[in-house]
Amino acid sequence: MNGSGAAPSGSAAVHRTRGALAGLLLATALRAAAGDDLPELGTVQEAGGWSRESKTKALNLAIVGGVTAYGFAVWDWGEASFNTRSEGWFGRGTRSGGADKLGHAYTGAVATALAAGLYHRWGYDEQDAARLGALSALLLTTAVEVGDGFSPGHGFSWEDQVVNMAGVGLEYLRQRYPALRERVHFRWEYFPSPAVRHGKHHDLLTDYSGSRWLLAFPLRAWGAEHGALRWVELHLGYGTRGFGSHDRDYFDRRTRHPYIGVGINIPLVLETFGASRSTQRVFEYFQIPGTALPLPP
Repeated sequence: MNGSGAAPSGSAAVHRTRGALAGLLLATALRAAAGDDLPELGTVQEAGGWSRESKTKALNLAIVGGVTAYGFAVWDWGEASFNTRSEGWFGRGTRSGGADKLGHAYTGAVATALAAGLYHRWGYDEQDAARLGALSALLLTTAVEVGDGFSPGHGFSWEDQVVNMAGVGLEYLRQRYPALRERVHFRWEYFPSPAVRHGKHHDLLTDYSGSRWLLAFPLRAWGAEHGALRWVELHLGYGTRGFGSHDRDYFDRRTRHPYIGVGINIPLVLETFGASRSTQRVFEYFQIPGTALPLPP
């Protein structure tokens, strides 16, 4: 089965991905709020007689089992033969102008970061934690896509799988190479769209007209260690406006907004005020609205 990216089923598929993203962001925020930095290797104690290898197997079995059970119970998996659906990329005629694709990539990246942090807590060194974190995130995102292939209303999307892999791959490299992690951040910026602010749309997770995704390049990590430039970041980002049916009263047309901008290095600001490293790391993944130019359209 092939269909356009404007098919209603695409919205439901993206809703599931963004729902997973919300949980991942919440977990990151709670971890940072607790100020719970990663322990040094060798300090992790085995709980209940479980080795780190046993925990690893259990985690990945839980990912597959949990996704499969939920998919069959809620997402109509198993009600169709395996099928594919083309959703397009970043064209004006797609369902969200490509915003959903960046949401997929971002989900893969954040899942990799959280899984790698968990593996590090269990005593793996940074190299193994990064590798296992990427594999677990890829397992999660691939399980959802493959399961969608057996749903009559969704279908396996090769475009979604490609961007899932891209997000996982980028975060793996960031976790694996500390210098790259300091130099490149992948972030989501969100400020409610007019439809949400006026009560016409209530699903924040599919509010693409309120979202932007960006790569941030903190100048401090690129050689500007002293002077005013250390507080500055360069941004390369993308967002869309007016693609949702709920946007029609507020936008005259569908628009796509690739941009180059500048922002404030929020992790450095937090470091200056003594925030924990975990708190600083949250803002490697989340852009505070209003702290970068250009402002959202």
